[in-house]
Amino acid sequence: MFSRQDLLSGRQVYRTAGSRVAWWAWTVFAAVLLVVLALGHHNHAALVTAVVILAITGILYACALRPRIVAGAPGVTVVNPLRVHVLPWSAVTQVDLVHNVRVHYRGPAGDRIVHSWAVLSSGRSRTRSELRARRAARRGMTPEPGSARIPDAAQAAVAGSAAEFIARQLDERARMQRSAAAPESAPAGLQVRWTWGPIAAMAVPLLMLLVVTLA
Repeated sequence: MFSRQDLLSGRQVYRTAGSRVAWWAWTVFAAVLLVVLALGHHNHAALVTAVVILAITGILYACALRPRIVAGAPGVTVVNPLRVHVLPWSAVTQVDLVHNVRVHYRGPAGDRIVHSWAVLSSGRSRTRSELRARRAARRGMTPEPGSARIPDAAQAAVAGSAAEFIARQLDERARMQRSAAAPESAPAGLQVRWTWGPIAAMAVPLLMLLVVTLA
């Protein structure tokens, strides 16, 4: 996991680095396969294989490349494969982590939760975090030599997983923004919308695959 911060706007982008690596690795692999198919025999099997490659590419684009969390001055935007949640800070009530980062917000229909696909917490990372917490408890919370010189934010990142640190950072920022803003009964700027581009990127190749398979 990583965050990229623009010092001028205070904009932070959180996403899974591994998913981007998977996307670009598949893109190169798929391009090579399509070139091989184009230079080979142009039969029905080659056509089906090409459409399968396009279908997998569309799924990876929507599920691996697109998901991210963007935190800026107006609020937080959760980009998932099929939908985008644009949430002003005044609407965000809590950010926590249960397998993935969850943003709790207050909408016109009441309290809602959006689960982010961008920042996930695996069982292995949670186990490592628990082991670090147990070691810290056995030490009686005594800092290791040199750790007193590390800023509090960095110590928090070391103490837990990257996903936990991101959830804490977003939750703290939401609390600070809410305390600085006047209370609103219906936060302005809240949007929940479908993203038709990724839907088409997945649906069109799958429909093509159905057609060429039945042909």
